[in-house]
Amino acid sequence: MTIFTALPLTERYLLAGVLFLSSVSASALVLYGFISRSRLWKNALNGVVFLCITLFTAYVMSAAASPEEYPLSIRWLWLPALSVPLIAYSVFAVGIERIKRKNTLSPSAVKETLDNLGSGVCFADGNGRLVLINVTMAKLASAILGSYPQTMPELKNALEDPEKGGISAVGNSMYRFPDGKVWRFVFEPLTDESLKGFTQATAHDVTEIYRTNEKIRRENERIRQAIEETQKLMARLSDRIREQETLALKIRIHNDIGASLLALSQTLISDRVENAEEQLKLLQRAVWHFTCKNGSDGESVSDVAEQAKTLGITLSFGGNMPTERALKKIVVLAAKECVTNCSKHAGGKRVSVEIAEKRDSFSVSFTNDGTPPKGEIKEGGGLTSLRETVEKAGGEMRVLHEPTFVLILNLPKEVKRK
Repeated sequence: MTIFTALPLTERYLLAGVLFLSSVSASALVLYGFISRSRLWKNALNGVVFLCITLFTAYVMSAAASPEEYPLSIRWLWLPALSVPLIAYSVFAVGIERIKRKNTLSPSAVKETLDNLGSGVCFADGNGRLVLINVTMAKLASAILGSYPQTMPELKNALEDPEKGGISAVGNSMYRFPDGKVWRFVFEPLTDESLKGFTQATAHDVTEIYRTNEKIRRENERIRQAIEETQKLMARLSDRIREQETLALKIRIHNDIGASLLALSQTLISDRVENAEEQLKLLQRAVWHFTCKNGSDGESVSDVAEQAKTLGITLSFGGNMPTERALKKIVVLAAKECVTNCSKHAGGKRVSVEIAEKRDSFSVSFTNDGTPPKGEIKEGGGLTSLRETVEKAGGEMRVLHEPTFVLILNLPKEVKRK
């Protein structure tokens, strides 16, 4: 008889039950190792332990029931003492594996993460065979191909002729699908040394960006058309203003010359000469409008002064006249315009021109002794033409109306050539 057979029946079954629990814990450790894909040597070692414990547990249970048929030698009784540490080890190992699994990305976790992406992603090996594709890319590729994709080249070829799948290309690598969404496809090789030969394809939903760009494009086109229409309108308006000013000038000159000629003819017929000088001045004033608006480029300061005398206006200059021909021409044109406006609007008898030379520019101011303007001066054809001439030369022009009329020109010494 052995020590085991000398034990009461209840204790024998209790010992067998402890061994059974250790066998179950060993089996749980093996099963969890395979589920969590632990290392192979770990799973193999756990399997051997499980097999040994299970066989010994079966023999002990048989010995507990029939000790005469299954005698248990005393030298094996130390094995049940390992049940407690084995159970503890199994619980500890399973806990460690669970913690590792939570902190480690498994292939299934990676696939699940890719499937939850709103963008489409797929990878192909060096032969073009798809090795990983998420749900979004699979749906897009199926819509393009009409079937589940197998290789990367067939997906690229389908995108080169997307009309076959009811899909239209709307831009650089962008395609509109039947549901109205716009997707942008990008193919690029992976550069990591361990992934050499693999290709990645991504599809991004750019519907909102595309719609916004289209809206901006339509708005820009509308603005461009509005600018063109405005430019045409401004051109027609400028022509209209010039036509009105020209017509008014023609009417005024016609009336002045006609009245003067009529008065002269009546004076000659009646032999009355007391008003002849006054009528000649009126005729000279009308002719002045032609010379003032259409004077030649060769007119000098003296020419302008002589023309001013015909209107009863004295023109005086202070300071040194610029030697640059273009600047001198601008000053002469401005003087003629000021003489004309003084006679026409202010009723003055004197126009003064002051020229101040600075380091890089000339400051020229024009004043008169006539009636000050009642409000802001609206530039007509003469002042507008003068402003254009000044600005083309790189200068600035200012017109002040209070407390008196002042025309100020800032002219650079280096004139722009256009």
